[in-house]
Amino acid sequence: MDESTDLIGLSYCSRASFPASPQRIGVDPEVNRILVRSRRNNRSREIGGVLHFGNGCFFQYLEGPADEVDSLFATISRDERHHDVRRLTRRAIPRRRFSDWSMKFVAIEAAVDRVLRRHGLGEFDPYAFTPALIDDLVMTVVNGPDHAPEAVPTPVPRPRRSLWQRLFG
Repeated sequence: MDESTDLIGLSYCSRASFPASPQRIGVDPEVNRILVRSRRNNRSREIGGVLHFGNGCFFQYLEGPADEVDSLFATISRDERHHDVRRLTRRAIPRRRFSDWSMKFVAIEAAVDRVLRRHGLGEFDPYAFTPALIDDLVMTVVNGPDHAPEAVPTPVPRPRRSLWQRLFG
C-alpha cells in the first residue's frame, strides 16, 4: 500500500460549542445532525468509526485510508460546533474494524461505564483517555458489551537473594 491508501485509526476529543439538550433519553438534536451528515459523507470516503457524546464532550474514533482520515480530521478541527479539539491517537491499523458502519453512535450506557471504571475513570472525560482505554472502548463497540480486554499477566517479583545465597545456592 502506498502512503495515501494505508489504513489508519485516529481518535480525538473535543468540547461542544452548543449547549447540550436537557433531555435524558435519545440523541441530542445537534449530535443527531452531525451523525446524519457524517454517515452520508463517510461511506463515499471509505471511512468508518464511532462517535460518543457525553458531559458536553465528543470522543470519536475514525478509521480508513490515511489521506481521507487526515483530511476529515482537518475539516473536523475547523468545525464551529466544537472547540478544544485534541488528537489522542493516530496509528497504522492492519484491517478495518468498522467496515459495516460509516459512523456508529454509542450512547452513555453500562458497557461504556464499565470500560471507564476498568481504566480508573468515574465519569466520561475523553481528555483523560489513554491509548489502552481507547482500544478497550473501540473493541467493546465492535465486539459488544461482553467484551473483556485481554488479560495481561502481572509479573511475580522474584525474592531477592543475598550474594552468599547466589554463590552457594
